Amino acid sequence: MGEEKIKLPGEVNYVEAYLTLRCNFACPYCINDRSKIVRVMNELPADEWANALNRIDFGNVSLTLGGGEPTMHKEFYGLLEILRPEISVDLLTNLSFDIGEFVERVKPNRFGRGTNPAYRSIRVSYHPKKMVAEELVERVQGLQDRGFSIGIFGISHPENSEPNMQMSEVARRAGVYFFIKDFLGDYDGQRFGYFKYPAGLDDVKKQAACRTRDLLIAPDGQVYKCHRDLYSRESPVGNITDKNFRPEFKFRDCSNYGLCNPCDVKLKTNRFLQSGNCQVEIEPKANA
Repeated sequence: MGEEKIKLPGEVNYVEAYLTLRCNFACPYCINDRSKIVRVMNELPADEWANALNRIDFGNVSLTLGGGEPTMHKEFYGLLEILRPEISVDLLTNLSFDIGEFVERVKPNRFGRGTNPAYRSIRVSYHPKKMVAEELVERVQGLQDRGFSIGIFGISHPENSEPNMQMSEVARRAGVYFFIKDFLGDYDGQRFGYFKYPAGLDDVKKQAACRTRDLLIAPDGQVYKCHRDLYSRESPVGNITDKNFRPEFKFRDCSNYGLCNPCDVKLKTNRFLQSGNCQVEIEPKANA
């Protein structure tokens, strides 16, 4: 008799396994740095990741592999090979890996296929100071021609405006999908982004209760209620390798409201490409 599958709460609509928080880039606008990210931590081997993730019934929710740069995990390809084939996988990457090895070891059907025509399961981040637009588009086009669902996204950082316009034209000519995500952070004395809970970013610690529609799993398997806690390695709510762990959609107390990561409190487009969504619900409390 097979092992009982873990059911995701119906409210959960995003699952990300951070295979590593290490990254081969060091972009000055990296959103992770607001939370003083701890980039080096224990990283589960592929078999432990697979044993844990294969127990989950994802339903129609994709499993996103992220980081850092997830392909830096030493058993990245091994994990893809032993995940249950019916798990729909997405990948967030800067595409700095060996394309030849990737094509040789990974089949296009390993990744999910969204029903929305603008959906791409492999989402490549564009960093103008680290990349040449034409070269990146050529790499993406090569994978697209081999049947991979792939697109490029840029960040609307003020310094990226002109490069994003150039990338848009280069991608259009090549038939490669390119979209721009909001820059979330501070630049030249101005805060950028659209937030449902702006008080979560005022750097004043407050009491609150919050719940999230995300299931966020750190490289060591610890599960966190928000990006801020994950990047800071504080207050895990369980570990994905624990056979008794069950994800819950419920309010949890927090004493760090005000130090939130922008990813948690932003207004965003969800996986159905519907705008105006926020992954968390926050109920502020009067400080004791």
